Amino acid sequence: MAGLIPQSFIDDLLHRVNIVDVVDSRIKLKKAGKNHSACCPFHNEKTPSFTVSSDKQFYYCFGCGAKGNAVGFVMEYDNVDFPQAVEMLADSVGMEVPREEVSPQQAKKQEERTNLYELMGSANEFYQRQLRYHDAKQAAVDYLKNRGLSGKAAKFFNIGFAPPGWQNLQDSLANDDESLAAMVTAGLTIKNDQGRHYDRFRNRIIFPIRDVRGRTIGFGARTLGDDKPKYLNSPETPIFNKGQELYGLYECRQIRQPLKRFLIVEGYMDVVALHEFGIHYAVATLGTATSDTHLQKLFKIAPEIVFCFDGDEAGRRAAKRGLELVLPIIEDGQQIRFMFLPEGEDPDSLVRKEGKDGFELRMQDADGLSEFLLQTLKDDIDDPASLEGRARLAKLAAPLIKNIPGIALRSLFWQDLKEHTHIDVDELKQLAESEAKPELAPAPNPMVQSSAASHHHEHYESSYSSYDEEMGESREQPIQSTTSGSQEPRLIRQAIAILLHAPQALETFGDTGFLQEFQGPNTQLLQQMITALRQSPRQDLLGVLSLLNKEVDAEAYRQFKELAEYHNKQEGHLSQQQVAMDCLVQLRLKAAKNIKARMIKKAAQFGGMRQLPEQDMQLYQWAAAIVELDLLQAKLTKAGGKFETLTPQEQEKYRQLTGQS
Repeated sequence: MAGLIPQSFIDDLLHRVNIVDVVDSRIKLKKAGKNHSACCPFHNEKTPSFTVSSDKQFYYCFGCGAKGNAVGFVMEYDNVDFPQAVEMLADSVGMEVPREEVSPQQAKKQEERTNLYELMGSANEFYQRQLRYHDAKQAAVDYLKNRGLSGKAAKFFNIGFAPPGWQNLQDSLANDDESLAAMVTAGLTIKNDQGRHYDRFRNRIIFPIRDVRGRTIGFGARTLGDDKPKYLNSPETPIFNKGQELYGLYECRQIRQPLKRFLIVEGYMDVVALHEFGIHYAVATLGTATSDTHLQKLFKIAPEIVFCFDGDEAGRRAAKRGLELVLPIIEDGQQIRFMFLPEGEDPDSLVRKEGKDGFELRMQDADGLSEFLLQTLKDDIDDPASLEGRARLAKLAAPLIKNIPGIALRSLFWQDLKEHTHIDVDELKQLAESEAKPELAPAPNPMVQSSAASHHHEHYESSYSSYDEEMGESREQPIQSTTSGSQEPRLIRQAIAILLHAPQALETFGDTGFLQEFQGPNTQLLQQMITALRQSPRQDLLGVLSLLNKEVDAEAYRQFKELAEYHNKQEGHLSQQQVAMDCLVQLRLKAAKNIKARMIKKAAQFGGMRQLPEQDMQLYQWAAAIVELDLLQAKLTKAGGKFETLTPQEQEKYRQLTGQS
């Protein structure tokens, strides 16, 4: 197995190649004084802003900020990874690339990754063959035709079909125990408690997920029957990280035309339909919220990103979270817009009704970043045109604008805010220094239960129960229900599964001693996990499982891993961390209600609350405060968040309970 490329060789290679020759062999350069220039190959422009320096052996684009040496240019332009770029440059100057010796562990890891890529590629080919030749293909073909998908689009996106049956893929690809184990690692098959293996995807349309090099790293699948969930993704594996990949990005880069923008949508079929109609810049996240990693990846290729949201309240909330994500990272030369669809429409249905021109016209009318920011803040102000309303707008907007990194962009935002508030820019900047940054889409208060959360995201409340129903009733279920009576809430297992994906929630949540209120094996598992993760919360899923493998016994680790696997079946676009907070907060409220009821009963036996032991009284006061705040927040939610609807006594109590007085 090849090892690392020595740094000394890379340095020697960069001294031997001339970056001007490297770039000029791919795009035509023109002499401009000491340097060379051209229109940037990484974003669309009419006036050249891309400069290559022969003296510094470096390239830089003043338009989009792309920069690097000869190796970096080949990686970006030719869409290859680092070793390939080095190999290509070395070939161009007649050099042979040496490799350092690697440890047996490193060699084994490299070999495993290579084998996983090959295995996923073989699975992709298998699914495509089934769509063409399997006896049961007609249901899949009819579905795709009814969705208006052409054979050309299906081929371009490598769309396939997983036929009904438990071991079709396994029988095709697994030759021995080693290959069967690799299929489990790749997320292609599942192993149950009895040691039996079965295909993860059955009777589903298959959408391959490919990395920037075109290698298949995962799959998304849509059921053709009544199976749940409707959409199912591959779990995270050594070669697949959902939070870093975008469906359709590889396909976007295969279209030989400049990419001016990206459109971020939610579904696989949305991406395929948009490409079918000539909108070759649509991508989708993989069942996760859009992250700064996604945005940085897209901004390296195109200067504009358009978020596409449903026009309902849930879509507006998602847009607010996107706004919070964008403001601290947007740079000069970059553009963000927010597009809202008519009620009842999705990108797939809308582009079929209005065509490419009509859909792109809607994009042109989409809200700009400044427009959407100020309008979002105004929506929470009763009379934004009044003196008090303008002052409130300034107070809310100034701290957000202050954090915009783009200098020119930040200056324009200040000017825009000045026009809306009639307050001088210098005064707005002073205000920004004295005000804390507001939350546009507030997460639940981590110290108390938020009724707003349970109403605002009520589908999560229902998803907790449906999650456990699937865990308890699925034929594939490897874990039997182990709860002992009603003392252990069903939310406990949901908390375990979500925290495996979002351990960072533990950093800000605070004390979890309330879990002692519950009894049962799943509660013990949750407490074990929290103890292990408190010291190392900043981990991805694989890191968490690796840590737990060291900290807990084999049986507990097996249950953690399988709970995480089942959680991968759940759909949703809110951040995992926020959902984890919601779950813990609901558990705390349940514990508080139990404790309050128990202390009241105990007080009756002692002859009144004042007769309770001091420790019990403190416990009662803690529980009562959480329950009371939950009631106040429920009242606020019902009134649309208007604080003035509370009585003066309630307002004062709310301030006390939230630490504002």
